[in-house]
Amino acid sequence: MSNLVCGDPVRSDRLKVINSKSPVLAQTMEAPVAAPRLYRFATFVLDVRTGELTSAGKRIPLREQSLQLLLALLERPGELVTREELMGRLWSPGTFVDSDRGLNKAIKHLRETLGDSADQPHFIETFPRRGYRLIVPVTRNDQLKEEVAAVPDGPPPQPKVPFRIAVLVAAVVGLAIVISLSVRRARNWRTTQTQPLPQISSLAVIPLENLSHDPEQEYFADGMTDELITNLAKMSQARIVSRTSVMHYKGMRKTLKEIAQELNVDAVVEGTVQRSGNRVRITAQLIQASTDSHLWAESYEQDLSGILDLQRNVATDIARKVNIIVRPLRSTRPVEPAAYVAYLKGRYEFYRYTREGWQKSIEYFNQAIQGDPGFAPAHAGLAASYLAGVGWEALPPEELPKGKAEAKKALDLDDQLPSAHFVMGVAHTGEWRWQDAEREFQRGLDLDPNDALGRQWYSNYLLTMGRFREAINEQELARAADPFSPLINANLAKAYYYARQFDHAIAQAQEALKLDPKYHAAFMFLERSYRHQGMPDLAVNARLASASPEEREAIRLAYQRFGLPGVLRAEAEGYQRTGAIFEAARCYVQAGEANVAFPLLEAYYKRHYPGLARLKVDPDFDPVRSEPRFQELLRRVGLP
Repeated sequence: MSNLVCGDPVRSDRLKVINSKSPVLAQTMEAPVAAPRLYRFATFVLDVRTGELTSAGKRIPLREQSLQLLLALLERPGELVTREELMGRLWSPGTFVDSDRGLNKAIKHLRETLGDSADQPHFIETFPRRGYRLIVPVTRNDQLKEEVAAVPDGPPPQPKVPFRIAVLVAAVVGLAIVISLSVRRARNWRTTQTQPLPQISSLAVIPLENLSHDPEQEYFADGMTDELITNLAKMSQARIVSRTSVMHYKGMRKTLKEIAQELNVDAVVEGTVQRSGNRVRITAQLIQASTDSHLWAESYEQDLSGILDLQRNVATDIARKVNIIVRPLRSTRPVEPAAYVAYLKGRYEFYRYTREGWQKSIEYFNQAIQGDPGFAPAHAGLAASYLAGVGWEALPPEELPKGKAEAKKALDLDDQLPSAHFVMGVAHTGEWRWQDAEREFQRGLDLDPNDALGRQWYSNYLLTMGRFREAINEQELARAADPFSPLINANLAKAYYYARQFDHAIAQAQEALKLDPKYHAAFMFLERSYRHQGMPDLAVNARLASASPEEREAIRLAYQRFGLPGVLRAEAEGYQRTGAIFEAARCYVQAGEANVAFPLLEAYYKRHYPGLARLKVDPDFDPVRSEPRFQELLRRVGLP
C-alpha cells in the first residue's frame, strides 16, 4: 500500500498549471448558494472560500493540490472517489503533468498534514489502483455565509419619490432598524449567556432504557449500551466507565447527579433503545453532572444491518460535543442482522461471569459466526469465552488452540480490534510466549486504553513476570474504569496477594465482597492472605464461607482433628480428583508434603499446562522456592 503514496518528487518544471486562479476560489464563485462554506471533521475545520484548514483554532498550512484533494473527499464522505476523478479535479485539460506521481504526492502530503497513516488509516482509506475514501464523519455548515454588499463607484441619480411613499419607506426602514437592533441585542445576550463547555475528562453511559418493555429484549438494550461504551472508549482518552459498573444502576431510582458523583464522572449519557423487527431507534442525551444541564440530545434510526454505523455515529457525535476525540472510528461493513443478534446474546451471557454464562456465550458466538463468518467481533468474543471465560490458568492445554485460532481469525479480519489483541495476549501467556504476550497486550491498550477487562488480563500477565508494582497499577486503572465490578476488585486483591502485601489483599478482598457477598474469588484470596498472616482461624472461616454445606462439615472436622495442614491436605485430595493438579500441588506444599507436590508439578509440566506460569510468584510455593528442583522447573517453563 505504501507504494501508492510514495514516489519521486514532481519537479516544478514538469508542472505547468494553465489556470492561474485559485481552484478553490474559482469553485466557490461557481458553486450554488446552498453550497457549504465550512466542513468539520474530527478536530479540523476547512473554510471552502478561503482555503484555510484549522485545528483547535490554529491554522495548518496545506498545499493547493492537497487542498483540492481534501475538498473532493469532504464532498463525498464515505464514498470511493476514483483516481481518475481526482486527477481531473487537480489538473485541467491540457496540463502536462505526471498525474500518477502528482496524485500520490498530494495524498502523502495530505496524510502528513492530518497525522494519518496509509497502513493504519484514521481519515483516508486507500483502494489500491482505484481511489480513496474519507472514513471520518463530516459535518457541513450551511449556515455561515457572508453577505457581500456591492459598493458603487459613484452616487447614483436620485429619483423623485412622492411624499406619502417616502413616509412609508421611512417607516419600514425604521421598523427594520428596530428589529435589527433587537435581534443584535438578543444575539449579544445569547453570546454572553453561553459559556464554553466544561472540560470533560470522564464519562458514564447509563443503561439505555428498553422501550419495547419486552424482557426478552433486555439483552438488546444492554448490548447497545455496551457497544456505545466500547466505541467511546476506543476513540477518546477520557475515562469511560465500563459496562459492569454502569449496569449496577439498571433499574435504580437515583438521580443522574447522584450516579455521576458515585462514579466520579464529569458527564452522563442516558437514552432509550427501541427495536421493531430489523429497525432500531436510539435516542441519547448528554448531561453535565455538576449543573445537571443538557449539553446535547439526538435521535438515530437505522436498519439492523447498518447498526454498527449507527453506533459509531452516536459515539462520534457525543465525543465531538465534548471535544474528547483522539482517534476517529473507522467506517464499518454491514453485518447480517441475525448474526448480530446472536452476537449481542453472546456478550450478554459472557458478562454474567459464570461458567454457565460462558458456555452459553460460546453457543451464541458460534451462531453469529455461522450467520456472518466475516464478523470479526464474534470471533473475538468466542476466543474470550474459550480462554478468558474459563481462565487460562486452569485451562486444559488441549483447549488453548481453539481460543487462539478464533483470536487469529478475528485479527485476520480486523487487526484494529482491541479485544482480539487482548485475547491473543492471553493465549500467548498460556503458551509461555512471554514477549509475544506483552506485545499483544500493549497493542490492545494502544487501541483502547479504557478496556478494564483487557487491563486486568495485562495485570495478570505482569504478575506472572513478578512485576508487582506495574501489575497493581494496571489493576488500579482497571478498577477506576470499572469500580463496581467484583471481578476487577477481587483481582486487585489477587495482585496484592502475589506481591506479598497481605494486609492490602485482605482489605481489598473485603471490598470485593461488599459488591458481591458470595463472590468466590474474593473469599479465595481472603483465605490465603489470612493464612500467610498467621491467622488460621480466620483463614478457615473464609474457606467455610464459600463452601457448600457438605464441604463445610468436612472442613470443620479436618480442622478439629489435624489443624490447618489437615484442611489443606483434604483440599489437595479434592483438587486431584477433579484434575486441578496445580492447585493440589500448591496445597500439598502448604501442608508440608512437598515430596507429593513435585511429581504432580512434573506431570503438569509434561502436559504443558498454562497454570505453571504462576510458579514464579505464588506465595504458597515459597517454602520450596530455593530448592534446586524447583529452580530447574522455573527454568524449563522459561520464567527467570
